[in-house]
Amino acid sequence: MKSKTSFINPGILRNDFKSFGWIGAVYLLGMLLSVPLKLLMLHSNRDGATIDNISSYLRIFQFDSALQIIFLVTVPILAGLLLFRYLQNDKATDMMHALPVQRVTLYNTHILAGIIFLSLPLIVTALVSWALVAGLGISSVNAMAIFTWLGVSLLINLLFFLTSAATGMFTGISVVQGVISYILLVLPGGLSVLLLSSLKMYSYGFAFDYYCSTSISKLSPLVRILESLPRGSLQTAEVIAYLLVSAALYLLGRYLYQRRQLETAGSAITFPILRPFFKYGVTFCFMLLLGSYFKETQNTVVWAFFGYFLGAVLGYFLTEILLNKSWQVFHFKTVKGLLIYSLIVIGLIGAVNSDFTGYEKRLPPLADIESVYLDSSFHLLTEENNPQTTGVQTAALSDIAQITNPPLRVYKDTDSIAKIYALHQDIINNLSQGKAFQLNPGNDNCRQESVCLAYNLKNGSTFYRQYRIKALDYEASLKAVYESPEYRTLHYPILNLNPAMIKMLEVKAANVDKSVRIIDAQLISGAVAALQADAKTQTYEEMTRRQPAWGDINIFLDVPGDINNDNYRSGLSWEKSYVFFEQWLKDNQEYNNARIIPEEDIKYAIVARRVIDSDNTMERVMKDYTQQAIADLENNPENLKITDPYQLETCLRTYGYDYRRSSDSSDTIYDVIFLLKNGRSFSGGFTEDSAPAFVQEFFAKGDRGTGLVSPGENMLEL
Repeated sequence: MKSKTSFINPGILRNDFKSFGWIGAVYLLGMLLSVPLKLLMLHSNRDGATIDNISSYLRIFQFDSALQIIFLVTVPILAGLLLFRYLQNDKATDMMHALPVQRVTLYNTHILAGIIFLSLPLIVTALVSWALVAGLGISSVNAMAIFTWLGVSLLINLLFFLTSAATGMFTGISVVQGVISYILLVLPGGLSVLLLSSLKMYSYGFAFDYYCSTSISKLSPLVRILESLPRGSLQTAEVIAYLLVSAALYLLGRYLYQRRQLETAGSAITFPILRPFFKYGVTFCFMLLLGSYFKETQNTVVWAFFGYFLGAVLGYFLTEILLNKSWQVFHFKTVKGLLIYSLIVIGLIGAVNSDFTGYEKRLPPLADIESVYLDSSFHLLTEENNPQTTGVQTAALSDIAQITNPPLRVYKDTDSIAKIYALHQDIINNLSQGKAFQLNPGNDNCRQESVCLAYNLKNGSTFYRQYRIKALDYEASLKAVYESPEYRTLHYPILNLNPAMIKMLEVKAANVDKSVRIIDAQLISGAVAALQADAKTQTYEEMTRRQPAWGDINIFLDVPGDINNDNYRSGLSWEKSYVFFEQWLKDNQEYNNARIIPEEDIKYAIVARRVIDSDNTMERVMKDYTQQAIADLENNPENLKITDPYQLETCLRTYGYDYRRSSDSSDTIYDVIFLLKNGRSFSGGFTEDSAPAFVQEFFAKGDRGTGLVSPGENMLEL
């Protein structure tokens, strides 16, 4: 029979509607349930005029619905599977291609049918929703919101459907087609994260957190839908990119369909030339996935290599079994391919680890640096910091945003830049030790710091680095940075606060029901001055000491014309090193009302010694002791019971939550439990070095064993 040439075939199209029209019907039902019906359900609520429900109306068209997302990510893939299902069956393939219709026409017809099945339900849903919004008078949803929802949904459907269709051209198994379709929709972003994670391990200073920012999710449409899309509409660049990718997928699918061999139905990969790419691609992804998993969970390079080995073996042999449809793949020829692959990977890892490009030692010239970002993460640098404010837009709102939102910690002072640069030079000079720590941090007992750097150079470029360091190895450099005036300004919002903006200052004590509220303008000015003096005089040791605060300081800001001033609140902790603020409270007879006082609030304290496991080099101990557990500790003569107010005060000023031992300290730690007169209790502890002298003297009198009950015995562990 002579074949007919046309873009589509009406007969094939009618047959698709008869056979697969139910896809569109199910899709329409699902979208009507997740959009118009939800509008009706919200409107039927008698409180429909509340702000929460008004925003809920709009969120319906911002993909803030699990049912919507489920249909959007499954139905297009299913449509591609079903419309080209005949390609996976020998008899169906022979019958379809015996028709006097060219392959291009068959392909175009099925693609058009799929687009109709997916588009019509969305268009009908949008029209019904628009009619409901207009009829019910829902003013919070305009036509543009519905149109945007429709456009994004159509685009996502087109991309997912064409991905499924194109995948069906180079695989002969429907299950494999579905799985690969989803993998391809995740692969760009997922593979990027895995590669960046491996670079972080072997390239010291690699700014993983910066490069692995939220923008990577845009590379993977499926991730973008599941995570990012509910937070906002697609950007113009994303729309153009998805349209171009869709066009490329259509052309790729048509090209492959024309060259696909009919007898390959049932084969995992229908084109022999693609089999090596598939096999080694799967092996590589498995290797990176398991390597990154074991590195993140076990935190050592040994486990990372185990993950690489396990992932490569699993990926390689599972792919061989799939391609050959047989378990008999464990022979020399197969193993030889895995060995060659392994040697190549080992060479790549060695090359990256050797830093043949000089990346790890590279630093921009100090004279070329215009400013530098320094923080513990790149979050503020990669996320848009747009504070949401309401009420009258006055000049005061700008000042409030600077106080209530974390500042972008960019240093511009030449002295600050020089000190940060010196810290960076110290890190590079300690390269071998730092790199070893990065590969095997384990559960190291010393305080660690994350150092994220972004140098803004005078030529407009930016230089990024990220490190995880032992603070003890860089104390001098860190101290110089921490105690610089610009560091204090960026880390202590109180230094940027005008007392005239404050309508109330509240001090809430920790562990007891005490508080002080200050509304007098003169007193507020004095309190702020004292807090600013403390911020300006904090030493590096005081800034990094991990101790519970005396309490919290809430600052309520006054905004002219705002009807809900309480929304503008800034908070800070009343640290035990804040001597100026402490003295100010004493001078104003508010000290005893602002913090826990031994004579007034504490009945007694119990200190118990114990020895921690030498392998467990760091512990954070916060336990909620039952009354019975406290009674058992009190009755144990090996424990120290403290009732003297001076000693209780000493314990309050020195106890902490983090038990961190220096490299030369012993394994002994002391748990301290404070029993309050109101019946409540709180706890913490001391290291051997931080324990008060009277505690050390008590336990030094003979070999007293541990009097502390084990976790889970008469106490609850938080």
